[in-house]
Amino acid sequence: MPTKADLENTIEDMGHKIRRLERTLNQARLEIADLPTTAYLPPQLAPHIDPKAQEAISRAQQELEAVVIDPSARINTYIKSKEGIGWSWESDYTRNGQFAWCGAFAAYCYTSVSFPIRNKIFPSCYRMYKAWSQSSRRIEPAKVSPGDIVIVYTSKRSIQGDHITLCVDASTIDQGYITTIEGNAHGELGNGEYGEGVITRQRTLDEFAHVYRLLGDDFDE
Repeated sequence: MPTKADLENTIEDMGHKIRRLERTLNQARLEIADLPTTAYLPPQLAPHIDPKAQEAISRAQQELEAVVIDPSARINTYIKSKEGIGWSWESDYTRNGQFAWCGAFAAYCYTSVSFPIRNKIFPSCYRMYKAWSQSSRRIEPAKVSPGDIVIVYTSKRSIQGDHITLCVDASTIDQGYITTIEGNAHGELGNGEYGEGVITRQRTLDEFAHVYRLLGDDFDE
Protein backbone atom coordinates (compact mmCIF):
# COMPACT_ATOMS: atom_id res chain seq x y z
CA MET A 1 0.00 0.00 0.00
CA PRO A 2 1.50 3.41 -0.96
CA THR A 3 2.56 5.69 1.84
CA LYS A 4 1.52 9.32 2.23
CA ALA A 5 4.96 10.36 0.94
CA ASP A 6 4.51 8.12 -2.13
CA LEU A 7 1.15 9.71 -2.91
CA GLU A 8 2.54 13.22 -2.42
CA ASN A 9 5.40 12.43 -4.82
CA THR A 10 2.91 11.05 -7.36
CA ILE A 11 0.80 14.21 -7.13
CA GLU A 12 3.88 16.39 -7.56
CA ASP A 13 4.97 14.39 -10.63
CA MET A 14 1.50 14.70 -12.14
CA GLY A 15 1.58 18.45 -11.55
CA HIS A 16 4.87 18.71 -13.45
CA LYS A 17 3.43 16.67 -16.34
CA ILE A 18 0.34 18.88 -16.51
CA ARG A 19 2.48 22.02 -16.67
CA ARG A 20 4.64 20.52 -19.42
CA LEU A 21 1.51 19.62 -21.39
CA GLU A 22 0.21 23.18 -20.96
CA ARG A 23 3.46 24.53 -22.40
CA THR A 24 3.21 22.10 -25.33
CA LEU A 25 -0.39 23.20 -25.92
CA ASN A 26 0.59 26.88 -25.85
CA GLN A 27 3.39 26.22 -28.33
CA ALA A 28 0.96 24.37 -30.62
CA ARG A 29 -1.38 27.35 -30.50
CA LEU A 30 1.45 29.67 -31.51
CA GLU A 31 2.48 27.38 -34.37
CA ILE A 32 -1.10 27.09 -35.62
CA ALA A 33 -1.51 30.87 -35.47
CA ASP A 34 1.58 31.34 -37.61
CA LEU A 35 0.50 28.91 -40.34
CA PRO A 36 -0.41 30.43 -43.74
CA THR A 37 -3.85 28.86 -43.55
CA THR A 38 -6.88 29.55 -41.40
CA ALA A 39 -8.19 26.01 -41.68
CA TYR A 40 -7.99 25.52 -37.93
CA LEU A 41 -9.85 28.69 -36.99
CA PRO A 42 -12.52 30.84 -38.60
CA PRO A 43 -10.87 33.79 -40.40
CA GLN A 44 -12.18 36.30 -37.89
CA LEU A 45 -10.56 34.35 -35.04
CA ALA A 46 -7.24 33.38 -36.64
CA PRO A 47 -4.63 35.77 -35.21
CA HIS A 48 -1.63 36.95 -37.18
CA ILE A 49 1.66 37.07 -35.32
CA ASP A 50 4.26 39.38 -36.80
CA PRO A 51 7.38 37.41 -37.79
CA LYS A 52 9.56 39.58 -35.56
CA ALA A 53 7.24 38.96 -32.62
CA GLN A 54 7.30 35.23 -33.38
CA GLU A 55 11.09 35.32 -33.39
CA ALA A 56 11.08 37.00 -29.96
CA ILE A 57 8.68 34.37 -28.62
CA SER A 58 10.85 31.56 -30.00
CA ARG A 59 13.96 33.01 -28.39
CA ALA A 60 12.09 33.34 -25.08
CA GLN A 61 10.96 29.72 -25.28
CA GLN A 62 14.51 28.56 -25.99
CA GLU A 63 15.74 30.34 -22.88
CA LEU A 64 12.89 28.89 -20.83
CA GLU A 65 13.74 25.39 -22.01
CA ALA A 66 17.40 25.99 -21.11
CA VAL A 67 16.28 26.26 -17.44
CA VAL A 68 18.00 29.52 -16.44
CA ILE A 69 17.92 29.69 -12.64
CA ASP A 70 18.89 32.87 -10.81
CA PRO A 71 21.83 33.40 -10.33
CA SER A 72 23.27 32.02 -13.56
CA ALA A 73 26.17 32.96 -15.81
CA ARG A 74 23.65 32.93 -18.67
CA ILE A 75 22.11 36.13 -17.30
CA ASN A 76 25.31 37.97 -18.25
CA THR A 77 24.36 37.43 -21.90
CA TYR A 78 21.13 39.35 -21.37
CA ILE A 79 22.82 42.19 -19.47
CA LYS A 80 26.30 42.57 -20.99
CA SER A 81 26.17 41.32 -24.59
CA LYS A 82 24.90 43.20 -27.62
CA GLU A 83 22.23 40.54 -28.03
CA GLY A 84 20.65 42.03 -24.90
CA ILE A 85 21.04 45.55 -23.52
CA GLY A 86 24.82 45.62 -24.01
CA TRP A 87 25.73 47.09 -20.61
CA SER A 88 29.23 45.66 -20.86
CA TRP A 89 30.51 47.79 -17.97
CA GLU A 90 28.35 45.92 -15.47
CA SER A 91 30.05 43.44 -13.16
CA ASP A 92 29.44 39.77 -13.87
CA TYR A 93 26.12 38.64 -12.48
CA THR A 94 26.93 36.26 -9.64
CA ARG A 95 24.42 37.13 -6.92
CA ASN A 96 20.63 36.99 -6.93
CA GLY A 97 19.22 40.51 -6.94
CA GLN A 98 22.45 42.10 -8.15
CA PHE A 99 20.72 43.56 -11.23
CA ALA A 100 17.05 43.94 -12.19
CA TRP A 101 17.34 42.04 -15.48
CA CYS A 102 13.74 41.57 -16.63
CA GLY A 103 14.17 44.23 -19.31
CA ALA A 104 17.54 42.81 -20.35
CA PHE A 105 15.84 39.45 -20.90
CA ALA A 106 13.13 41.07 -23.03
CA ALA A 107 15.86 42.85 -25.02
CA TYR A 108 17.60 39.53 -25.64
CA CYS A 109 14.33 38.05 -26.90
CA TYR A 110 13.86 41.09 -29.16
CA THR A 111 17.49 41.13 -30.31
CA SER A 112 16.40 42.23 -33.81
CA VAL A 113 15.32 45.58 -32.35
CA SER A 114 17.87 48.33 -33.04
CA PHE A 115 20.65 48.23 -30.47
CA PRO A 116 20.24 51.87 -29.28
CA ILE A 117 16.64 51.08 -28.32
CA ARG A 118 17.60 47.90 -26.49
CA ASN A 119 20.52 49.67 -24.83
CA LYS A 120 18.67 52.80 -23.70
CA ILE A 121 14.97 51.94 -23.39
CA PHE A 122 14.63 48.23 -22.55
CA PRO A 123 16.58 48.27 -19.25
CA SER A 124 13.68 49.53 -17.10
CA CYS A 125 9.95 50.13 -16.83
CA TYR A 126 10.64 53.83 -16.26
CA ARG A 127 12.62 54.15 -19.49
CA MET A 128 9.87 52.39 -21.46
CA TYR A 129 7.20 54.59 -19.88
CA LYS A 130 9.12 57.77 -20.59
CA ALA A 131 9.85 56.80 -24.22
CA TRP A 132 6.69 54.97 -25.21
CA SER A 133 3.70 55.83 -23.00
CA GLN A 134 2.68 58.77 -25.21
CA SER A 135 3.43 56.97 -28.48
CA SER A 136 1.45 54.64 -30.73
CA ARG A 137 3.38 51.73 -29.24
CA ARG A 138 1.14 51.85 -26.18
CA ILE A 139 -2.02 49.81 -26.73
CA GLU A 140 -5.12 48.95 -24.76
CA PRO A 141 -4.52 46.01 -22.40
CA ALA A 142 -7.58 44.15 -23.72
CA LYS A 143 -5.99 44.17 -27.21
CA VAL A 144 -2.79 42.44 -26.09
CA SER A 145 -1.28 39.98 -28.58
CA PRO A 146 1.59 37.47 -28.53
CA GLY A 147 4.90 39.33 -28.76
CA ASP A 148 3.67 42.41 -26.90
CA ILE A 149 5.72 43.72 -23.99
CA VAL A 150 3.48 43.70 -20.93
CA ILE A 151 4.50 45.78 -17.93
CA VAL A 152 2.92 44.45 -14.76
CA TYR A 153 2.49 45.81 -11.28
CA THR A 154 4.04 44.33 -8.18
CA SER A 155 3.24 45.52 -4.67
CA LYS A 156 4.96 48.85 -5.53
CA ARG A 157 2.36 49.77 -8.18
CA SER A 158 4.56 52.51 -9.66
CA ILE A 159 2.98 54.69 -12.35
CA GLN A 160 5.35 53.20 -14.93
CA GLY A 161 4.74 49.65 -13.71
CA ASP A 162 7.23 47.43 -11.92
CA HIS A 163 8.20 44.41 -14.01
CA ILE A 164 8.73 43.66 -17.73
CA THR A 165 7.26 40.52 -19.31
CA LEU A 166 6.72 39.11 -22.80
CA CYS A 167 3.27 37.88 -23.80
CA VAL A 168 3.51 34.51 -25.55
CA ASP A 169 -0.17 33.51 -25.57
CA ALA A 170 -3.16 35.86 -25.45
CA SER A 171 -5.81 33.32 -26.45
CA THR A 172 -7.25 33.42 -22.91
CA ILE A 173 -7.55 37.21 -22.64
CA ASP A 174 -11.35 36.89 -22.71
CA GLN A 175 -10.94 34.84 -19.53
CA GLY A 176 -8.93 37.67 -17.98
CA TYR A 177 -5.36 36.41 -18.26
CA ILE A 178 -2.45 35.77 -20.62
CA THR A 179 0.63 33.54 -20.55
CA THR A 180 4.05 35.19 -20.35
CA ILE A 181 7.70 34.26 -20.41
CA GLU A 182 9.79 36.57 -18.29
CA GLY A 183 13.14 36.93 -16.60
CA ASN A 184 14.05 37.88 -13.04
CA ALA A 185 10.81 36.47 -11.67
CA HIS A 186 9.31 33.59 -9.70
CA GLY A 187 7.22 31.03 -11.52
CA GLU A 188 7.48 27.81 -13.49
CA LEU A 189 10.97 27.06 -14.75
CA GLY A 190 11.59 25.22 -17.99
CA ASN A 191 11.89 21.91 -16.13
CA GLY A 192 8.39 22.27 -14.69
CA GLU A 193 9.59 23.15 -11.22
CA TYR A 194 8.82 26.34 -9.31
CA GLY A 195 11.77 28.67 -9.02
CA GLU A 196 13.32 32.03 -9.85
CA GLY A 197 14.95 32.95 -13.14
CA VAL A 198 13.51 32.64 -16.66
CA ILE A 199 9.98 31.45 -16.01
CA THR A 200 6.51 31.22 -17.48
CA ARG A 201 3.35 32.20 -15.66
CA GLN A 202 -0.14 33.54 -16.12
CA ARG A 203 -0.71 37.26 -15.66
CA THR A 204 -4.20 38.65 -15.07
CA LEU A 205 -5.55 41.86 -16.55
CA ASP A 206 -5.65 43.53 -13.17
CA GLU A 207 -1.87 43.12 -12.97
CA PHE A 208 -1.32 45.03 -16.22
CA ALA A 209 0.24 48.47 -15.96
CA HIS A 210 1.02 49.08 -19.66
CA VAL A 211 1.19 47.12 -22.90
CA TYR A 212 3.64 48.12 -25.63
CA ARG A 213 3.80 46.86 -29.21
CA LEU A 214 6.98 47.61 -31.14
CA LEU A 215 6.81 49.43 -34.48
CA GLY A 216 8.51 48.48 -37.72
CA ASP A 217 10.84 51.46 -37.38
CA ASP A 218 12.19 50.01 -34.12
CA PHE A 219 13.88 47.12 -35.92
CA ASP A 220 17.14 46.91 -37.82
CA GLU A 221 16.83 46.62 -41.58
